[in-house]
Amino acid sequence: MKKSVVGILLCGALAALSLPAAAGKLFLSGGAYEDANTDLFVNGLRKATGRDTGFTPNINSTSNCGTNWATTACPRIAVITAAKDSYATGLDAFNNDIPASGSTPLKRGYYNLFQTHGFSPKFITAHVDNYGVHTSSSTPEGQANIAILNQADAVWFVGGDQAKIIRTLLTDSGADTALAAALRSRWSNGGGSIVIAGDSAGNHALNVKMHAAGVSYGYLYYGADLPDTPVTGYASLGDTRDGLSALRYLENGATMKALGYLPAGILSDTHFDTRSGRLGRLAAALRDLGVAQGFGVDENTGVVVDTSAQTATVYGANKLLIVDTAAASVQTGSYYKVNGLRVSLLTPGDKYNWSSKVVTSSKSAIGTAYYYGSAYNSADIFAALETSKSLTRTVDQTPTVNVGTAPVPVYSSGPSYPSGSPVIHLRFTRDATSKGYYGSGKYTVDKVKVDIY
Repeated sequence: MKKSVVGILLCGALAALSLPAAAGKLFLSGGAYEDANTDLFVNGLRKATGRDTGFTPNINSTSNCGTNWATTACPRIAVITAAKDSYATGLDAFNNDIPASGSTPLKRGYYNLFQTHGFSPKFITAHVDNYGVHTSSSTPEGQANIAILNQADAVWFVGGDQAKIIRTLLTDSGADTALAAALRSRWSNGGGSIVIAGDSAGNHALNVKMHAAGVSYGYLYYGADLPDTPVTGYASLGDTRDGLSALRYLENGATMKALGYLPAGILSDTHFDTRSGRLGRLAAALRDLGVAQGFGVDENTGVVVDTSAQTATVYGANKLLIVDTAAASVQTGSYYKVNGLRVSLLTPGDKYNWSSKVVTSSKSAIGTAYYYGSAYNSADIFAALETSKSLTRTVDQTPTVNVGTAPVPVYSSGPSYPSGSPVIHLRFTRDATSKGYYGSGKYTVDKVKVDIY
C-alpha cells in the first residue's frame, strides 16, 4: 500500500511531489472500459500526468494510494460525475461498486476503480440538481470543489449524458461557471498543469461543440443537418424539429456548445465500432460543424492527446479511427454523399500527428503478398465491427476495393423510415496513399479512401 510519503522522503523530495503534471494533455476514453484495463488507466492516463510514474499499482488492491493530497505520491484525480442524473446518483457511482451478477462481472465504483490503478481520487459534488450552488465561488460547496480542481493532477469526466455535464459546468448563456473557469485556468489552453480526461459522454464534452444522439444512417439520411441546442435545452438534446417522438428525433442528432478543450479542428466521437458503426455519424457531424478531422474512439480504448506535440497515442484494447475530410468533396443528392474521405485505423501503441497527418506504428508493413484473395463486401456496414473489418481487409487483400451496404433501419416499434428510403453505400479503396501494418494479431490502417454514396 502506497498511502503516504511522510516519514519516507526528505523534505526536499517531498516538495518535489507538488511539481505540476505534464502539461497540455487530454485523455479520451471511448466508453465501456474494463476495470482491469491497466494499459488504458496506468500506461495511458496515469503516466500522462507525469507523477509517480515508477510505481506499479496492485490491480487487486483498492488502497494503493493515500487520501491526503498534501502527502500522497500518487496522481490526484478529481472525479466529475455530472453526467449522472443527480448528485445522489453521482455520489453512489463514486462510492459503491456494482456487485457481480450471473455473467456480469463486478463493476468498480469510481473511488475503487482509481485506487486500483494508483490514483488518489476525490469527488466533485456539482450536478444538474445543484449546479447553482456547487459551481459557485461564493458558496462553501463551490469553494470546496474549486479547491479540489486547483490541486488535482487529473480530472475524469464520467460517462452518462453529456448534456448534463454542459448544463452543470456552463451558465444559461454558455459562459463558464466559476468551477469551469477554475478548470480552464488550470488547463491554460494546453499549457497548464492538469490532464483532462473524459469517458464516453465525458469525452464528448471535451469538444468545442459536441454532437449527440442518433445513428449513422439517420445522420446521412437527414443530410448532415444537425440543429444546435442551447445549454438550457439540455433535457432534449436531439433533433426536435418534428417533435420528441418523431423519426428525426430518434435517428438524427443535434449539437451543443461543449467545454472546448480539444483543438477546434478535431471532433471526437465514442463507442465507435464495437457497439455500432459510427463512421457515417462522425462524417456527417464533421460536415455540419465544419471540422476537418474526426477521432472515433472505440470502447475499452483510451487516447492520450498531447496538444503541444499535436499527437494522439492509443492505449487499451481496441482502436481509434481517424477521419480526414481535407480532400473530400460533397456530392449532390437527397442524403449526405461525400467522396474522398481518408480514414485510418490505429490500435494500441500507434500514434497519429494531426498536423502532419502521419501515422506511426511499430507493426510490420503489409507488402504485396496479401493474406486475403477476395474482397469483403459488408451487407450491414454500420453493424458492430463491420467498419473496422472493411478497413483492415482493404489493406490486406488482393482486390483494392470493398463496398459496404447500409440498409434502411427497421425497428419493431416506433416510427419507421418512409417507403423508398435509400440504401446507402460506403466504398473503401486502397490506393497509392494507403498503407497497412500488421503485428501481434492487430492491424493498423493508414489513409484508406472512403466514399459515401
